Amino acid sequence: MEKQFKGAVIFDYDGTLTDRESGLHIPSAKTVEAISRLKINGYAACLATGRSLKYIPYTGIDFDMLITANGGCTIYKNRIIGEKPFDKSTLLSLTEYFDRHNMIYVLENYSHCYVNLPDDTLFKEMIGMFAVKHSVFTPVEHYRGESIYKIMLIYRSHNDFAPFKEAFGSLTDITLPNADITSCDINPKGVSKADGLHDVCRHFCIEKNNTFAFGDGENDFTMLKSAGHGIAMQNHSPCLDSAAEFITGPSSGDGIYQGLIHYNLIDEF
Repeated sequence: MEKQFKGAVIFDYDGTLTDRESGLHIPSAKTVEAISRLKINGYAACLATGRSLKYIPYTGIDFDMLITANGGCTIYKNRIIGEKPFDKSTLLSLTEYFDRHNMIYVLENYSHCYVNLPDDTLFKEMIGMFAVKHSVFTPVEHYRGESIYKIMLIYRSHNDFAPFKEAFGSLTDITLPNADITSCDINPKGVSKADGLHDVCRHFCIEKNNTFAFGDGENDFTMLKSAGHGIAMQNHSPCLDSAAEFITGPSSGDGIYQGLIHYNLIDEF
């Protein structure tokens, strides 16, 4: 029988548990302690990230569940409890387009991240920006057709993005992490972190009103909207204003702790 939880609290990673712009590259000690106390109080702590399982960094937090690839794959105790992969025809059309236009792409699933141009300088710069080790990536020549949940696309200039979006915007969901970065996340159409939230609720019979979601960016919108209680970090994307029930402090200012206190999920310390 699966473990019983009072509810589920779901945390985005980049910009929520951490903040690259303020130099917070791992969750603060207070955030780690707050989530530890949350778990002791009977709530499931879930990580929801655009990252693949292969390059989720060490956080110091013992998460109960992992929602990876922007909701493409939900994992509990090293087993998949929900997945939404690309269909093969769309995946083939995408990779053929990227190859023709000399774009860098990473095909991501539960166990591998396959990259087509691993030695490209732009690829190395991009993964360095997010503190991801080069060793976690496998050359795409080793891909054998297994399910793919998300694609990370890296393009040479912003001028390359508009034609791609025009060609595939109706077939996929595209998330831009930051306006000044020449990369994006690509998921099958309709897949989002909200799917991961639903996977968790369905698997553990958790009522919507007992779910809480913290986020800061565009790819957190559906998750905050679908949760019983959506919480946006102080430095959030304007699109979250209509999804958030509460605005907490910044990542670097114990915003997670403040949000958990606000909802009486933990006691002050």
